[in-house]
Amino acid sequence: MLSRALPFYEFKNGIFEIDEFDCASVFVIVGEDRALVIDTGTGIGDLRWVIEHRITNKPYDIIITHNHVDHIGGAGFFDEVWVHEEDADWSNAEIGANLEARKWYAKLILQRENKNYSYNVDKDIIDWPQEPRKKKMGDGMVFDLGGRKVTIYHCPGHSKGECVAIDDLSKTLFVGDACNRELLLCNDFSENKEKIIEVACQSLERIQSMKGKKFEDVYNSHHDFRGVGAPLGEEVLPDAIQCLKSLKEGRAILKTVKDPLSITEEKQVAEYGNVHISYISI
Repeated sequence: MLSRALPFYEFKNGIFEIDEFDCASVFVIVGEDRALVIDTGTGIGDLRWVIEHRITNKPYDIIITHNHVDHIGGAGFFDEVWVHEEDADWSNAEIGANLEARKWYAKLILQRENKNYSYNVDKDIIDWPQEPRKKKMGDGMVFDLGGRKVTIYHCPGHSKGECVAIDDLSKTLFVGDACNRELLLCNDFSENKEKIIEVACQSLERIQSMKGKKFEDVYNSHHDFRGVGAPLGEEVLPDAIQCLKSLKEGRAILKTVKDPLSITEEKQVAEYGNVHISYISI
């Protein structure tokens, strides 16, 4: 039996964060009529059982913020998901949902965090029973859950089809990996870094312009730099924008840090405030 021990926490009324053993966070927003699931993690254990038996018995949709292994890894245990068309191709072995990539990522987090988790990589990470149907999700799309609405915004930078979501009832922004203290820019959609930086900066500036009007709190999909159920620091989004601007203008402060996606390697990052920005080639 797959592990059903995925911990979860209701941090706002009707909003749950499921902690996939430090690999990723899955969010569930529950309205009066329906629920919305944001991402499917790496696919460790029985996420579907936890959602349907521990969190809600209401019908629900699943949105995928972007097509990286720690966000689509559990998608094949569900019938259908919503994803932006730019991230609908999951065939890239470096980022995709194949079993080897999912196990590699989970083992990396196990080594990096050096904790004891209540699952077994070989027993609780298994092949998908099916490929989910992918439904096209676009900018401005609204999911009406009954008593609350969640709006999707295209926010490319970390990936070509990265999307964020805002819950109108709680004024909560879910950014996936579009903004983080360790922001990775993926160069799979441009021939030059300058274009990637420009796209990412414009995307985050657009979202930041909604601060106060549409959202107050920000939750990213990894709680490396925040507690489970706690928001990302208010300075992270504006710091990320300023860091991108400094890169664009050629005045960024560069430093070498330990790579969080490696046990032994280091990488060069641009730094502004509490934010690091670097590139990942896929």
